[in-house]
Amino acid sequence: MTTSILDRLGFGQRAKDKAELDLVEQVRASKKVDRKQLQFDLFTALSYMASLATAKASREVMFIRAAQMSLASSPYFIEINTLVKRLKYDYSEACRAVSDRVTEPEVQSLLRRMAGSLNSGEDEAEFLTREANVMAELYVARYERDIESLRKWTDAYSALAVSAGLIVVISIISMMIWSLGPGMILMAGFATCGVVATGTFILHAAAPKEGFTRKAGLTSDSQVVALKLMRYVGGGGLIIAALALLLFGLGPALVIGGLSLLPAGYMMNKDHKRLASYDSDIATATRMLGGVTDAIGTTVSDALSKVDRRSLGSLQPYFMSLEVRVRSGISSDRCWNRFIKEVGSELTERTTRIFWDALTIGGNALHTGKNAAFFASTITLLRQKRDLVSNMFGVLTIPLHAAMVGLLLFVIEVMEMFAGELSDANAPSLDATGAPVPEIASVSGYNTFANVNFEFLGIIVTVVILVFTFANAFSPWFASGGHRIRAAYNLGVMMIVSGLAMVIIPPMAQAVFTAISAPAR
Repeated sequence: MTTSILDRLGFGQRAKDKAELDLVEQVRASKKVDRKQLQFDLFTALSYMASLATAKASREVMFIRAAQMSLASSPYFIEINTLVKRLKYDYSEACRAVSDRVTEPEVQSLLRRMAGSLNSGEDEAEFLTREANVMAELYVARYERDIESLRKWTDAYSALAVSAGLIVVISIISMMIWSLGPGMILMAGFATCGVVATGTFILHAAAPKEGFTRKAGLTSDSQVVALKLMRYVGGGGLIIAALALLLFGLGPALVIGGLSLLPAGYMMNKDHKRLASYDSDIATATRMLGGVTDAIGTTVSDALSKVDRRSLGSLQPYFMSLEVRVRSGISSDRCWNRFIKEVGSELTERTTRIFWDALTIGGNALHTGKNAAFFASTITLLRQKRDLVSNMFGVLTIPLHAAMVGLLLFVIEVMEMFAGELSDANAPSLDATGAPVPEIASVSGYNTFANVNFEFLGIIVTVVILVFTFANAFSPWFASGGHRIRAAYNLGVMMIVSGLAMVIIPPMAQAVFTAISAPAR
């Protein structure tokens, strides 16, 4: 009786559970979780919290800062903080409550272990470091599985692309034997486009999901230049390409559009290689800075002048600028934020946050540097394995695309010229009595390809070529990852190849056909 009255008044256990559920659902609705890169973000969050724990930070500080990182894991920490602040839970009980409501198994298992550790009084730095290592192993295992899957699907995509192109080629050649009709050709075109689109989607689903450039936006000099080139040169080029389409046809329009996309794509590809070098060196830099700071018993700002700059690799000029700013009296936080923006790498930003944010609250420099270096080196090694697969696939798609587009255009051009020759030589022959000889081929349905609507067939082939152009441009980008402007380079190359084929192949096929048919005349 008393419990029922308390529930109605809003003080009972059921009322508390309802309030808890409402709060969690409210936060979850406002923060959409990206499950594709959840493990990567969980690894980041645990490494970050492990570094904070070396400063003996309170639980409130660790959970609030973990919630402020804007990661896929942040909503769970926001839920925990919400339960603690508004419903007065302790952190172990809040972790348990959130774990009971999440659907992701890795998050559920982590929060349950975290609730048990916080409740038992285990050393938080030791627990979080151990959990970061466990999450690293899980992430590495999943990433390597994705790489193996990506390796197989890149090989399968090449086979799918060839098979899809041959569907249309065989359908066109079959017209030399029997009239297939427009419906059959239309079905072949749809099947080809569907197969290629499916292969591209599977590559997108199989590739690991991770960020290379900063989630906050493009901030380094080369990234800003690439963005401006995309807006002005790419946008202007596409307008000119639209005018060329009306005046000169699709081939020249594709060439112009492709040329306008190349500068931005090339600049972003160059920046992608630059980021790979920086991400590889940031692990060495943080480990060395942490070790020197701990050895001489001073601050990181003083340790910057003690470190051998040659060992910083490609990051040497950025750390020199950082040292100059710090010695000029500028706030250290602003100096490190400027360093992050100049580099422009998401991995470098996360590594720097793991290293610097812990030191600002008194973290152990040696252990913080090791945590940050372990995080950065783990991700860098995995990305190098991915590059081995994606780079070869990206090179392979260019000749593959050129071969398939050239074959499609050559076959349809030769067929159209052959049909024209047949129509010119289709005068009825007479026998000895002067009566016309029956056209057995026409009566039986053979050689009726001479009456095919080549305009309709040309439209189908053009659509197939455009689908190949976009699919072969985006598939290497899905496999390698990076900012979406990188796809502009692949798209520009494929558009130029397709456009040049449309301009060159028809007169080439006509010259070949004329040379072959000349002796017969």
